[in-house]
Amino acid sequence: MTDISTLAPKIQTFFNQTANQVARATRFVERASKLNGAMFLQTLTFGFLNDPEASLSGLVETSHDLDVTITKQGLQTRITEAVPFLKEMFQQGLLLFRNTLPLDLKLLRQFTAIFITDGSTVALPDVLKDEFPGCGGDGPDAAVKMQLTFEFLRGVIAGITFQSGRSPDQSYAGDLQAILPGALYLTDLGYFVLARFRAIDEQKAYFLSRFDTKTALFDAATGEPLDLLAWLRAHPESQFEQEVLIGCQEHLHCRMVVVRVPQEVADQRRRRAYETARRKGRIPSERHLELLNWSIFITNVPATMLSLQQVVLLYSVRWQVELLFKLCKSECALARVAGRRRERVLSELYAKLIGVVVLQFLLAPYRDHERELSIVKGVRIIQHHVARLITSMGNLDQLIETLQNLVARFLKNGRKDKRQKRLTTYQQIHAMEQSLA
Repeated sequence: MTDISTLAPKIQTFFNQTANQVARATRFVERASKLNGAMFLQTLTFGFLNDPEASLSGLVETSHDLDVTITKQGLQTRITEAVPFLKEMFQQGLLLFRNTLPLDLKLLRQFTAIFITDGSTVALPDVLKDEFPGCGGDGPDAAVKMQLTFEFLRGVIAGITFQSGRSPDQSYAGDLQAILPGALYLTDLGYFVLARFRAIDEQKAYFLSRFDTKTALFDAATGEPLDLLAWLRAHPESQFEQEVLIGCQEHLHCRMVVVRVPQEVADQRRRRAYETARRKGRIPSERHLELLNWSIFITNVPATMLSLQQVVLLYSVRWQVELLFKLCKSECALARVAGRRRERVLSELYAKLIGVVVLQFLLAPYRDHERELSIVKGVRIIQHHVARLITSMGNLDQLIETLQNLVARFLKNGRKDKRQKRLTTYQQIHAMEQSLA
């Protein structure tokens, strides 16, 4: 388990020396002031951690807790100048706050990393509609789409990129700028692009995705085209796999894993399909409705590494990124910004995201299969300790003591409630390993 004494120096350095250096480099601070880069960063980050919907008055109170007296007008003036500084501190935080110990699960440690990428949209005030145009229609005029990549094996937020709300997921390739050999890249249908999978495969890495049923499909042995629905109907078994080729122009070789879902799941999918089609003024096709009887996956992970059942189970790990979006949007109120001016809105977004990165950094080392940490409970515990974090940030010994107290609270009061019927993903992976041992 991670020694808290290795985490504390990184946090202290980030909120003090690094903040002051970046403040000068971005020219946010050009002359001596009590509200230097460190005090300003702590004011906004801890102010929003303590109260995710903090007003200027609330932030001023946090500043006073740091022994920096400032008026609301004075703080507002500093916030309007802070976007480049906070943006750079956010990037610095992503690089610094990275845990190195992977989960102790042999199934997962076959991979050098497990990257999960997904996007989520946050509505913004109209003043940002030129910079971050929304999706149009009934949606907001301004919206930002956060493309978030989570490295599941170590619990690290590997990257967050801002795009306009109308940007399609298929166009995003930020997580592939430096493909890590031996890593697994896990995405949903929104990122189904053959060029993406081919790039991963060529770099000796692995992909796992749901299959887009509109994609051309061929028999790997004969090269003959396959009618997907007829092919599925011809397999009476509830689950099977086969080597296939996908794509018309350049065939991509992969494993296709198929699982017939329970009737109640298929019925629920069809209800959603009808609702989605109704909102768009369409009628779902009979072919589409019947295909909802199966879950279909593609991967280039060989069967010697993952069995059919393990492929299906590992895909469920993708939902871990949804927990991070819940942390961002619900617990840290990223979807509820108080400002109406561009600089105030962006400063608040970056300050809250810095808080999210720090929270994940503190919570990740204490994940395990026995009783997982609850993100909601963990955040509430940290919020309860914000005042202590503020007062101890200047003294390393005090900070270590405060963080040790936090960890003790995590382990005692921050665990998820015991489940009587349904195992967590960690527990399922652990149970599968035990059954194969």
